[in-house]
Amino acid sequence: MRSLQVKSLLLLTLLTACSNKSPTDDLAKELETVTSWAATAQMTADAWLHGSVPRVFAKQTLSKAQTKLHEETDTLAHSSTNPSQRRTILENLQRLESIVSQMSTAVEHEDHTVMTQQLKQLSTQQQTLSALAKAAGRQQ
Repeated sequence: MRSLQVKSLLLLTLLTACSNKSPTDDLAKELETVTSWAATAQMTADAWLHGSVPRVFAKQTLSKAQTKLHEETDTLAHSSTNPSQRRTILENLQRLESIVSQMSTAVEHEDHTVMTQQLKQLSTQQQTLSALAKAAGRQQ
């Protein structure tokens, strides 16, 4: 009986330690996911511009990226991050969502000029998000 109590206490301690993530940890993880989806959009757009992937693939991938970015925006909107930081991050995520949406439209209309413009904007937005992610990581 004593062994069971010790094991239960040990398990409870481990579970508590594993779930002790700070809001900053959660923010860093969410921003890492956002960064990954932004990179996916960038690689897909580059590949489409160079004729390496078909239009259907590019459209589907950009639509998926847009959906995932929207989900991350919703998650971060309800996070316990300080309000000023959350507002800055959400503004940048909304810009990123808009860029990816316009990229998807460019693929749909086979508009390489618009895609090139959106890729430049995406690059700028990725740099901003990278800086925000680094700032979030420093707050730990």
